Amino acid sequence: MPTFQNSIIKNILIAIVSVVIGLVLFEVLAGFFIGKELSNDHGRSRRYMLFSTADGAPAFRNQEKIFSYQPNSNIRPAAYYENGDQLVKEYDYEFKTNNFGLVQRLDAVKDYPSILVLGDSFTEGQGATPWFYSLEEGNGNKRMQLINGGLLGTGFAQWRLLHDHLEASEIRINKVIVSFISDDYQRVIWNFPERVLNCLGDIEKCKGDEGYFPRPTASDEKTFVGKLKNFRDAEYANKQAIREHRFFRRHFPNIHFIWGYIKKEYKIRFRNSNSAAIEYLSKKYGKNIIFIHIPQKEELENSNTPNHLGQLAREKINSSGAKLIDGFNICGLKSADYFINDPHPNSMGYKKIAKCVDKTIKELE
Repeated sequence: MPTFQNSIIKNILIAIVSVVIGLVLFEVLAGFFIGKELSNDHGRSRRYMLFSTADGAPAFRNQEKIFSYQPNSNIRPAAYYENGDQLVKEYDYEFKTNNFGLVQRLDAVKDYPSILVLGDSFTEGQGATPWFYSLEEGNGNKRMQLINGGLLGTGFAQWRLLHDHLEASEIRINKVIVSFISDDYQRVIWNFPERVLNCLGDIEKCKGDEGYFPRPTASDEKTFVGKLKNFRDAEYANKQAIREHRFFRRHFPNIHFIWGYIKKEYKIRFRNSNSAAIEYLSKKYGKNIIFIHIPQKEELENSNTPNHLGQLAREKINSSGAKLIDGFNICGLKSADYFINDPHPNSMGYKKIAKCVDKTIKELE
């Protein structure tokens, strides 16, 4: 009997040692393949986004599960980036919102034939005077109104909700253009937590971790951003210290990274509400919807090729039977058409996007 028990204990110990050795070997081998990605996985943003409105109200408002800007407002965004120990203002501009809180000069008229342009911050025009203005001005034939459904940080699933919200508000949508980037295919539906809206409405209520902030007076702006940077430095150092005390993350960082990648990939492929939104819009509008794939700066620098997410989005659009325009080759964007620190197009890049979308609108008419 003792011999049998000793045999079981021996086998268990061998199994444990084998697992540990396997994990160590896998960790070492994985480091050769993902070491660079792991070293770039800092998890800390260098960007500080500020917004002001004429009346001091929060620049954004929630509408059930989604959000928009405040309606009929003049909004002034700015963005600072860390450049070493320095803070550099990357952009500072102004735009107007319409009666639905969307970035355009003209109000959306109910029960009037409309072309809805859906998209994210590239469609909104973040970082420069909105390119959509030129489309509005050039829309001389008033047979159909143009609506700018571009909102920062959103993806296909959220655009479907915005589309549904506009329809429920008696906006008659006849045709749809979806201007998207690859990252949109992994974005979740979101709106603003109450504490962030409180911060945007009153700078005294800002803690420092809100992500979106009000603009102080011009003379105090850089000092305020400097305080945000100090808060973020301390917060990040604290999080790093906590991570260092987590055994698996500390001793097996490459395996931890791979496991996170597997979970993320599973969600993108099998539990992706963006995929369902593409299919829904494609079936609803048939020949009256066109998708335009706009390149991200890093994709242009990587042989002008869509990344993994972009390829999955294209596959879904094609399988849904909708028309897809390859903006990588059609829109003519180059690396010089983007900001240096910020990932968005600059005014030159937005002019090219406007031209590309305008051409697509004419195809739908």
